[in-house]
Amino acid sequence: MSNDVRHEAIVCVRLKTTIAGSHLLEHLRAQPFVTSAWWIAADIDAVVLLSAPSMRELHRAVADLRLLGGAQDADTHMVLRQMSLTAQPR
Repeated sequence: MSNDVRHEAIVCVRLKTTIAGSHLLEHLRAQPFVTSAWWIAADIDAVVLLSAPSMRELHRAVADLRLLGGAQDADTHMVLRQMSLTAQPR
């Protein structure tokens, strides 16, 4: 397998009511596969972008987010490929 292959997921996180946002932030800062994260004003609290070299490590990162990050819900959406936003000639 090529070293540049990455498996990515976007995870929508809703924290448990007993968990402070600072707890999630500390968890994310310590995780090697967290690429980006955003606080969200919606039915969820945060969106996290994960990127790992294998599906196994990606699944583990999602599981850790649920177990250690304080997530009540962690809806995971696998990234398939980036969309080209440049106009195609007709």
